[in-house]
Amino acid sequence: MTNPEEIRKLARQRLQEAVILCDNNMSDGAYYLAGYSVELMLKAKICDRIGIPNVFDDSSKSNSEKGMGEIRKTLKTHNLFTLLIFSGLKIKFDNDKASNKELAKSNSLLFNNWDENARYKPCGHIQKDDVEKLINLLSGANGILQWIENN
Repeated sequence: MTNPEEIRKLARQRLQEAVILCDNNMSDGAYYLAGYSVELMLKAKICDRIGIPNVFDDSSKSNSEKGMGEIRKTLKTHNLFTLLIFSGLKIKFDNDKASNKELAKSNSLLFNNWDENARYKPCGHIQKDDVEKLINLLSGANGILQWIENN
């Protein structure tokens, strides 16, 4: 990936993969990928905001600039709450979730529960209904992925 648009494309792809897994009763993997799609979308937003082409590319020319290595290292976190703050969207998210049900629900299903360790949890740790709810909250015109892109 060389730019934020490629990261956004990967985020949308991971959500599509989550749907396929969920449709095939593989809720645990679907849950992980759904959350990962948000992680990627937030990282794309951070790239846009701070003017770096990509948080994943340690070999880029911009990495040689003083301090860039530390910034990239910090942004490699999987913590969605931390990424929400770094993206500059935390205050807007808090304000908008008061009037946007999808954001409010995603706050409890995603920001309060998801982390990268979901990939190590035993099969059956998440119910299909919960994953379906999460996928619905992430996708669509009022979903959090679109909200991140638009703000």
